[in-house]
Amino acid sequence: MKVVVIEDEPFARKELIELLEAHGDINVIAESGDVFSALRAVRKYQPDVMFLDIILPGHDGFTLLDYMEADEHRPHVVIVSGGPSDFAVRAFGEGVLDYLAKPVEEDRLSLTIKRIQDQLLKTTEKALPYPGRQLERIPCIFNRRIKFVKLEEIEFVRSNTNAGVFIVCQENEYFTELTLKTLVAKTNLIQCGRQYLFAPDAVDEYRKKDNGLAEIHTHSKKTVPVARHYRSNVEKVLGL
Repeated sequence: MKVVVIEDEPFARKELIELLEAHGDINVIAESGDVFSALRAVRKYQPDVMFLDIILPGHDGFTLLDYMEADEHRPHVVIVSGGPSDFAVRAFGEGVLDYLAKPVEEDRLSLTIKRIQDQLLKTTEKALPYPGRQLERIPCIFNRRIKFVKLEEIEFVRSNTNAGVFIVCQENEYFTELTLKTLVAKTNLIQCGRQYLFAPDAVDEYRKKDNGLAEIHTHSKKTVPVARHYRSNVEKVLGL
């Protein structure tokens, strides 16, 4: 059983890993102390289960579920929390497999592992559905900080195969770990090219070009290309 542990307190993380590894059929393949490194670890290692702390730096653990693509690998989720008891109610509402209160007791953990094993034996059984909430802010990495960009601040989004995904605003642009698929599914941003999204409210001008291409010009005079394949939908969104 491949497991990722997501916990920002080093001592609590070490203690949980030791408890898990005491069970011979569990392999803790990665550990993380924040949402972004956790997101990368889940995508890289595709674990069967993630043990997820609710209270993480700048986020609650549930936001990790919001940031994942609908069709990417989704492990089963066990919430681990020392927070208020009403977190447990919310956790099961989010579709998690189990909820563990801190400090984690070995006997209670054993019951959780048995539940996970039973679930994994059902080879056609996928993880319970993650929530489908729309995002109101986009988490970005800026000057070694996490900056949350409001949707109304965004003019467009561009993706570079080598550099990643960038949120472009009037004054600045910011790198984000979220994918274009996630942004299309969970925001009002519209795809206008294989590597571009735009915000309809940021459009100042729309210009048709030769060969079925077009351009969007934003209020801050930035240019966003519109690919031939996306042009009809873009024009529909803009009411053209």
